Amino acid sequence: MRETIGRGSASVTSKELVLWLSAALVVASGCGRPPPPTGLDIPRGQAPSGFPAILVTTAGPAPALFAGADATAPAFGYVDAGVRARVDGPIQGQRIPVTIGGDLVVHAWAAVDRLVTFTSRRGRVAGTPTFVSVGDPVSLVGRDGDGPFRVIVRPRFSRPDLAGVAVGYTGTLDAAWLGGEDRGHAIDPGLNEGRVARLPAGQEVPLYDRPDGSVIVRLPALDPPLEVTVLRERDGWSGVRVGDGPFLVGFVRGPLEATSGGGAVVGAGAREPGALPLRIARETGPLLRVAAGTRVTFYGEEVARLRTDGWARELSARQAGMVDVFVAVDDAVAIRGLVPASSVRPAEPRAQPTRGDEPAQAAPTP
Repeated sequence: MRETIGRGSASVTSKELVLWLSAALVVASGCGRPPPPTGLDIPRGQAPSGFPAILVTTAGPAPALFAGADATAPAFGYVDAGVRARVDGPIQGQRIPVTIGGDLVVHAWAAVDRLVTFTSRRGRVAGTPTFVSVGDPVSLVGRDGDGPFRVIVRPRFSRPDLAGVAVGYTGTLDAAWLGGEDRGHAIDPGLNEGRVARLPAGQEVPLYDRPDGSVIVRLPALDPPLEVTVLRERDGWSGVRVGDGPFLVGFVRGPLEATSGGGAVVGAGAREPGALPLRIARETGPLLRVAAGTRVTFYGEEVARLRTDGWARELSARQAGMVDVFVAVDDAVAIRGLVPASSVRPAEPRAQPTRGDEPAQAAPTP
């Protein structure tokens, strides 16, 4: 499935776009619902018994909101990190039905690997080389009956040059370990403090599962070097904790340089309420304001409703009184769909916000 429409890294043909828009407009004109590409009925129920009722989104460049549970279901929306999503049903495959509240209420199937819950205990995650502290994010991928949850644990690093070093590790956690509060970048005071040390500068360092054991991951050569927390030392081996939580845990060989520890992680500043959303700013096409109360449809199903005026980019020619738009109210969520032409008006942005380290991002293709 191509995830962007022809102004991004991939393209969609004019014929494909016309076919999608024509199908959607058939519904709008009252001529019946076209056969959906997959089942497009998005449940609006409640979380299964014992399952967290609220999950939180994580950052990612790809679309996270889909029209169906099937792997071939089309994407129609992006989400930013830290958005609360109410669970509306059980996981099916790699998707779970959710409702995202706020000023743009969205019903969708969300990718499970873009949703997390937070840990309420600290300890080693069975079957993985990872350790969680209280308030660390983990992704839920399933559960067998009333047993433990299958989870994906992704070690976090504050340094951007470590992106991609560690993949997600699949393990299990009991329900009692879940349901904590997000601690952000704060340090869990209950962790073993150990001592902070630096790995050798400019040198790749293997992290082993045990002394003289198997390599978990190769930590890249960095300068300035990576800092780790040393928990134990014996016979030239150091047991270390790596990252900001969830952590990688393992052993490194050789002497390490002592240090006083690194600086605090600085988050992005808050943006002005009502500012032009970043994804809308990066998209091209006529800029529109969308009226509060507007309902957004995708393949004939209502997927969203605006509680306040929003911003949009018009993506294709209008037909049958409907407008194909990429719409958002703020940076939390942005979706593609059809809205009535009577609900939009031309707009001029107050400012063109930029985030120089992010590539252009286009609306998801149907």
